[in-house]
Amino acid sequence: MENTNSSELVKSLRALLLFQVQGLDKTRDPIKPEILLSRAGLNAREIGDLLDKNSAAVTKAIQRAEKGGA
Repeated sequence: MENTNSSELVKSLRALLLFQVQGLDKTRDPIKPEILLSRAGLNAREIGDLLDKNSAAVTKAIQRAEKGGA
């Protein structure tokens, strides 16, 4: 039962985070959603799933940001 509650909590938190990221996409904020989600601890596959992007593209965006290009 506790595991089910934890799983539902994770789903809810991810939904809230995605809502915030979608709002970020509509601003002129220089922080890309991929970077924000990466900093929140999600891996490239998880970020790709949330943003409906290829994980390789997510990885590239994160690498560019680390080099100062984002």
